[in-house]
Amino acid sequence: MTPTGHLLPRAVLDDLATGRGGPAAVQLLQAAQHSKNLLLMRAVMVLTHRVNHPDRAAVEAAYQLVGGLDRSHRHTAWGHPPVAAWAVGTASLLRRGEHAAAYPGLLAAVAAAAAVRARADADLDVPLDPATPGRLDLPGLGTLRVDPTATRAGVRCADGRAEVRCAGQRTMIGYDHTPDHRWRPFPELRATHGGLALRLLLDTGTWRHVPTTVERGAQPITGPVTDPGRWQHRLRGAWRLLTDEHRPIAEEVSAALCALVPLATPRAGLRSGTFQHAFGSVAMSLPPDARSAAVTLAHEVQHLKLAALIDLFPLVDPGPEDLFYAPWRPDPRPLEGLLHGAYAHLGVAGFWRRQRFVEQHRAARHHAEVEFVRWTRAAAETVQELMAQPRLTTVGRHLVDGMAPVLDGWAHEPVAAGAAADADRRLAAHRAHWDRERAGARPA
Repeated sequence: MTPTGHLLPRAVLDDLATGRGGPAAVQLLQAAQHSKNLLLMRAVMVLTHRVNHPDRAAVEAAYQLVGGLDRSHRHTAWGHPPVAAWAVGTASLLRRGEHAAAYPGLLAAVAAAAAVRARADADLDVPLDPATPGRLDLPGLGTLRVDPTATRAGVRCADGRAEVRCAGQRTMIGYDHTPDHRWRPFPELRATHGGLALRLLLDTGTWRHVPTTVERGAQPITGPVTDPGRWQHRLRGAWRLLTDEHRPIAEEVSAALCALVPLATPRAGLRSGTFQHAFGSVAMSLPPDARSAAVTLAHEVQHLKLAALIDLFPLVDPGPEDLFYAPWRPDPRPLEGLLHGAYAHLGVAGFWRRQRFVEQHRAARHHAEVEFVRWTRAAAETVQELMAQPRLTTVGRHLVDGMAPVLDGWAHEPVAAGAAADADRRLAAHRAHWDRERAGARPA
């Protein structure tokens, strides 16, 4: 299980810098993420051993079991997005000596889920997380309600199923439906159109063990999704739109995403985000329509690519934490956050650039054109700000230099005068509100 070095061809970096990349670039980034995950899992195991954590034996047995599985099952186990994010946080907690806050025992639950998927024989001791009593989360499979006073569970895997022994109770679990109401498998969303498939697991259990939060302060839903059918309906509509009209985006989303984290629905609009260390996942509240879902996927896949690229190459040198205005946020952003936002909104602008020719109704076409102009100009202005920053690394500057001509070309495409005026009004209103908020925050 030794990770290998990774090279990113210059041509791939050039393509990523324009906001594209395609499935080939995504696969290269995925391979690097797999090596990162191998190192993280080993770090959790070694640190658990070094500090003589109470879960040490269970963690070491789990690590050995997954290491003995074939590559595809090992990749699925280590690469499940919430597991990767959990490993980053857990290794950090153990390294800082915050042993009580860490839950390395999740590695045993990861191994149990991997054994079920691989139909491998296994007998594992799984420590339960004291922070979430009364439940056993098997990442990528489901959640079992157990005795709240229990501290450990035994999981015996055979023939693609598992028997959980906990506090004198035995429960058979697995992929198949079981009559036991305590076992809740995670639902999977599927969409296939135009020969391209998308499969997203709604894992609402494992995220509760991730000691990080999703962007924009939103919390993942950590109970059962009450209506997966509504998510399925929205996803299928979005997938038809992406595969028919935005094929390059659909190909990247298909290659990159494997998990969706449901967020609580806000009072207005849609909330979405990504985890820095959970490549392959996107978080969002239930979109109001297929088009909203499609543009959100176009937005978030850009964040995923850039987060994975940052794991390979730093884009910003260390330095004073200056904050900057971002035309899409109410709060000032650090330099790396500004770069992230510019790259994501390059993808948003590209979506609306194509979508304005798809819409049949005048109002929808006007809306699409306004959004195209708005986000093209917002991203272009931000890229100009980024170009003036001396803290960009060579790769960071290469990325910015790649975005600039794309946005400049789009800015010169003909648009209706009314749409351009509406876009300018929205940009001006956002900036005016931001200036008023900053003025109110300054002491007299």
